[in-house]
Amino acid sequence: MKSMKLSTLSWQNLGDKDEHLITYLLYKEGKDVGLIAKIRRLNVEEVNRHLIRAKWEILSAGKEEKTLLERMIELDKSERKDILTAMPNNEKKELAREIYKKYFEIKHSEDKMLIIWLIGELRLKELLKLIHGDMDHPHGNVRRLACSAIGKIGDESSLNYLHKALADTKPQVRQYAAKALGNLGSKKTIQRIQNLLYNPDERDYVRRAFEEAIVKIEKKYTTG
Repeated sequence: MKSMKLSTLSWQNLGDKDEHLITYLLYKEGKDVGLIAKIRRLNVEEVNRHLIRAKWEILSAGKEEKTLLERMIELDKSERKDILTAMPNNEKKELAREIYKKYFEIKHSEDKMLIIWLIGELRLKELLKLIHGDMDHPHGNVRRLACSAIGKIGDESSLNYLHKALADTKPQVRQYAAKALGNLGSKKTIQRIQNLLYNPDERDYVRRAFEEAIVKIEKKYTTG
């Protein structure tokens, strides 16, 4: 199929070989993957492959109208995950370049959270310094997602930022910093967390995240 948009894709303009788009239209009608598999006499894995391919083709078709980043922002979270799974490396690099250029123009906290989530999913170390600058963002959810993205990227240059986040005023930020440190932390991290572990005012779920981080870090050193 040549050029297509979500608004114009329909049963009437499908080509003879657009099997994955047939699957996609059934999905857009509200049918779940299991039902589509029965209707189309496909297994669930094949249906999911059809959906990912269709979403990627639809996203790619609008290049002349909007940037890749703009089109990604318009999708819902599940669609973004599917698109990123199907996205070729050259497109991921294009998306990273657009994020790098636009990051500091994004002021709204909701938009900033979405971009930080994308950075975490791309797992590119080159974008880390963008996130580092928002570890002091006034919105707690931005700081929380920054910790999550840092954990996904997994580079030890972020350790000091995560250590600082262990004392954040928002409990979920402390929780996500601990989760990230479970993968990235050092022996110094263990000592820092232990100093915080017995704070009587700490939330239970944060304390559990602290304990789990210590176990993971210690395991890294005993098996490494």
